[in-house]
Amino acid sequence: HGFTYSGHPVTAAVAAEAIRIYREIDLVNQARCLGEYLHAALAEALGDHTLVGEVRGRGFIAGIQIVEDRAARRAFAPELRIGTDVERRCREHGVMIRNMGDVLAICPPYVITPKEIDAMVDGIRAALDETAAAHARTGQSA
Repeated sequence: HGFTYSGHPVTAAVAAEAIRIYREIDLVNQARCLGEYLHAALAEALGDHTLVGEVRGRGFIAGIQIVEDRAARRAFAPELRIGTDVERRCREHGVMIRNMGDVLAICPPYVITPKEIDAMVDGIRAALDETAAAHARTGQSA
């Protein structure tokens, strides 16, 4: 069985053209190189942050583990909603991330530039700094 758009000549032509363009601009290699750049930038900027237990990922997907205790990699109590706080602060800095509780997921577009990666990482670092300071003022561990 099929759907109205399944195998339609127009959508098939658009898909074929998209694949041609991806090959023309060497999107796969570009994404590989920028993924390496992304992970290096995240590790350098966030590797020593008090709220970061681990930065992990592969290719253009990264996760930032938020922790209360770096040495033990102990997560914050869920009711503190630290991930939600960091996500909100990231948006205030123009960075869209996905909050998954104690892990922040990053999935930038393949057309991102190194300069934009740097701005994104700076925004995440600022959001983490602000969150740590806010929670330190309220007497909660951070």
